[in-house]
Amino acid sequence: MGDAPVTFRVPGPAAPQGSKRAFRTKSGRIALVESSAKVKPYRAVAALCATEAWRQPPTQGVVALEVAFRFVRPKSHTKADGSLRAGAPLAPGKPDIDKLLRALLDAMTGVVYVDDSQVACIWATKEYGATAETVVSVVI
Repeated sequence: MGDAPVTFRVPGPAAPQGSKRAFRTKSGRIALVESSAKVKPYRAVAALCATEAWRQPPTQGVVALEVAFRFVRPKSHTKADGSLRAGAPLAPGKPDIDKLLRALLDAMTGVVYVDDSQVACIWATKEYGATAETVVSVVI
């Protein structure tokens, strides 16, 4: 690793990739459906942002990521004067960071790297910010 990082932003709140539900269709086939309707649009936007930033074929080497999932703080966390209420959390609780990462890693597969198994190191945070976005830095 040593190349300069490629950084990009994914606008909007990140969506967690949860479990899939299986059900039998009328034709008797088994179909799998994501448990969250928001994950597919999030992955599409993340893949588009990664494609615009990456501008090269997917790497076959080892990859390290630094990711910040930013969420807008709920209004109930602040007082009328804009100060933080006592007991307001410093960082978002849900969604789980591993499920957020799963959606993001899948979105970058075939764009940044051939397979997400190439990701050897991840530094990920969930935080509150002025806007909801995911900030990603990729290092090869």
